[in-house]
Amino acid sequence: MKVSNYQMFWLINISSMIIVSYLPIRLAAEISHQDAWICIVLGSMIMMIATWVILRVCKQNKDKTLVNFIKDLLGTVLGKIIVAVYFLNWFMQLSLISKGTVEFQNLVMLHNTPMIVILICLLFLVAYAVYKGGITAISRCAEVIGPFFVVILFVQLFLNPQDMDIKRILPIYTDSGWIHILKGTFISFNYLVDPSIILMLFFFAENKRTASRAILWGTATSMLWGILATLVLLFVTGPQMAANLVVPVYTLTKFVSILNFVQNIDAFYIPLWLFGAFIKLAVCLFILSYGLSEWTGFKNWKLIAWLTTCLWLSYVLYSSYNIRISFTLKNSLLIGFFYPFIYIVMPLILWMISSIRQRGKAKSIG
Repeated sequence: MKVSNYQMFWLINISSMIIVSYLPIRLAAEISHQDAWICIVLGSMIMMIATWVILRVCKQNKDKTLVNFIKDLLGTVLGKIIVAVYFLNWFMQLSLISKGTVEFQNLVMLHNTPMIVILICLLFLVAYAVYKGGITAISRCAEVIGPFFVVILFVQLFLNPQDMDIKRILPIYTDSGWIHILKGTFISFNYLVDPSIILMLFFFAENKRTASRAILWGTATSMLWGILATLVLLFVTGPQMAANLVVPVYTLTKFVSILNFVQNIDAFYIPLWLFGAFIKLAVCLFILSYGLSEWTGFKNWKLIAWLTTCLWLSYVLYSSYNIRISFTLKNSLLIGFFYPFIYIVMPLILWMISSIRQRGKAKSIG
């Protein structure tokens, strides 16, 4: 299974834009109010650096998957433990995005449909795509959906200029101060993108020399959209409303009215957002299943995908009725340790170890 650079760009871009559109804007607005856009800018810079470091690690171990090269660098026991932490992150991504997607569908489209029905249909579609075609089928879907997805999401930001008021982001910095801005950045950047998926996806790149460029451009495009979306949302709704919206970016589509003729463009936004969520979920399920196959030594990763889907369904149903789990997004352990560890600290450690080993090999050969 190989993924071209063009397909890799869309996989990373769509996966990142889906996450950006869901949580970080709201989390930043809750803390830094009209300065939320500064939080997103700073968070984007952090995530671009994290992506660059992860790509360095991937290029140093380009012929191995995450499971194999971490075992080589850290040893079998410690390597398996660290990989299990990444598995946990991807499973949490699956649960978070699927739950948000189902709630979104139930809110805007299928009001009288039981959520369990929507959830089962969504999970079956994702699992079937992974089972039948793996990353090849997912990447082909991404390259077809991607251009429409990105164009619509960028264009819809600028369709309601009459409602924009730049004064809604003023005064800059004065009200919040650096403490609130940095706190908002620290909380929101964890949910901007998930650069850890690159650690598994890079192995499937058709041309590993140029794949890093496609991944960086895919991440940068989604970050640019996130910054613009935050600014436009603040211009249109103001910080107080932005901090309380369930799906902030979707709300922008409800404000669009051009000459009382172009309205209700959410009819275009909703299906594309659902397609994007499907790509993100399919990518996470594939890398989790393929990684578990290598981690356990059980070769049938497709069977693991179905078993993981059953566990995924059970967890989402359980978490929907457990209030404590529902409030884990602001958990200090996740925000202060878990996400920084897997996105920043661990890649830096792996990069250092890989660099030291390569220098050692170069000296021994010389």
